[in-house]
Amino acid sequence: MTRVMAVRGVAAAVCVAAAVILVLLALDARAWSSRFPADDLRYRRDASAPKLWRPHELSPFGLDRAVLGVDDDIAYRRALREFRIGRPLEPVFSTDVTTHRVQAQIKLTEVMATAGPPARASQAANLLGVLGFAMATQDAAQRTTFLNNAITAFKEAIALDPTNDDALFNLEYALDQLKGSGEQQAGGSDKQGQRGRAGLKPTGHGY
Repeated sequence: MTRVMAVRGVAAAVCVAAAVILVLLALDARAWSSRFPADDLRYRRDASAPKLWRPHELSPFGLDRAVLGVDDDIAYRRALREFRIGRPLEPVFSTDVTTHRVQAQIKLTEVMATAGPPARASQAANLLGVLGFAMATQDAAQRTTFLNNAITAFKEAIALDPTNDDALFNLEYALDQLKGSGEQQAGGSDKQGQRGRAGLKPTGHGY
């Protein structure tokens, strides 16, 4: 009898715990449903705004994110945030900006590695190409290497999503830059003045 009562007690405790977790998950789901659009708006206004996509979660161990399947969405948004703050095609050189550019590369690569939508991976590859193109414009000694890296990324973006017009535009432009790099470095080409277009179609268009 005592054993039966103990089993019933454990079962009751489990049911209560499950009910509590379900309530917490419901509250977290509601928080996420409002936090995403609100923080997306804040991001568009100011990419460096603090605590973007970080609601106060009630569920333990990130259970809400796992159940709702929002981890990939958050990772993608944070990768785009690093990209924007890094301002890849602007001639800005500082430890902080460089850190954001490196973080953007890491996070965009991680987005590509996840089993997410091909269109999202394509956008990540396109932005990686933009970062490579930016380095080509800022490092004359390694220009060809960085251009080739960018071209590879743009091609991968198109392979993932053939409708990615941004990647197609950037690929054509990067190939044109690679083909005529010697002529442009001599200062005689009208295309030199278009250098900042890559990725921005203008840079990073479509993200």
